Amino acid sequence: MSLNESAELVITPEELARRWEGPVSEALAQRVRETNLRYHLLDQSARDEWLLKIFNAIVDPPVRAGAHRQEQWEKGWGENLEELSRSARPEAVIPRYFGKHEVVRWAGDLIRPLSPDFEYHILSFLVQWMMENFLADAGEIFEFGCGPGYHLLRARSLFPDKPLHGADWTQASQNIIRKMGEAGIVQNLHGHNFDFLNPDPNLPLSNDSAVYSVAALEQIGDQHESLIQFLLAKKPRICVHIEPIDEALDESRFLDRLSCVYARNRNYLKGYLPRLRELESEGRVRIHAVRRTWTGSLFIEGHSLIVWSPV
Repeated sequence: MSLNESAELVITPEELARRWEGPVSEALAQRVRETNLRYHLLDQSARDEWLLKIFNAIVDPPVRAGAHRQEQWEKGWGENLEELSRSARPEAVIPRYFGKHEVVRWAGDLIRPLSPDFEYHILSFLVQWMMENFLADAGEIFEFGCGPGYHLLRARSLFPDKPLHGADWTQASQNIIRKMGEAGIVQNLHGHNFDFLNPDPNLPLSNDSAVYSVAALEQIGDQHESLIQFLLAKKPRICVHIEPIDEALDESRFLDRLSCVYARNRNYLKGYLPRLRELESEGRVRIHAVRRTWTGSLFIEGHSLIVWSPV
């Protein structure tokens, strides 16, 4: 630790409850304590170095999100499928994009994690907290953009009797879900091919269902009207998104501003919350919560929360 680096800090259940503006269950609190996520704040010199990396990632031509990247997602989830086929272990379905950088975002600043897999664990805490607080009353649960299905394993541990559905535009995703069933890792989990840009009206989504997404809608930029109209027609009980939402951040703050500019350059989800607010003014939806959750990777605080329901 340099002379100017902060003392060791640790994530606590009490801090999560305060930042996420909702209760933390005893089960989640125990996970948080046992995982013991420790970190340092950066000293000024290190912080400047990492800010420059963020700036350069914004200035250099970025790889833009969109349907043209579907083949890349097939490849990525295909690697998880290969590992799952070899090992039959639940850990095989965790995406490999976690931990790319030794610095991440937490609580509105850049931090250097000291605990292994910090980025993965803090997101898993958030997903569990979201599920416990918003999905418990639904009869069945759908994850849109489920990828390799690792969040669905969390849902199964919390809701052992609910039917679960993983919907994704890649075939590799459905193959993973089938393989997890064959390996006895999870039961009563159903895979569906689903394209946000062209939603399948035959998806068995009832008005007793909950829908959630985690860093998945980010891939469709401003092309979200078809999905919104699909959800308005299906009328699920609740829709919950953990996604990059510019409007949840404060662009008068430098790091927040960098996050928003990076998201726009990557063509991440744009205009989704304003569209929901427009529909709420028309009496067609009800927005229950909009919150920043203070978590993110180096380049973006991409895990803001929106909770809404069709009326």
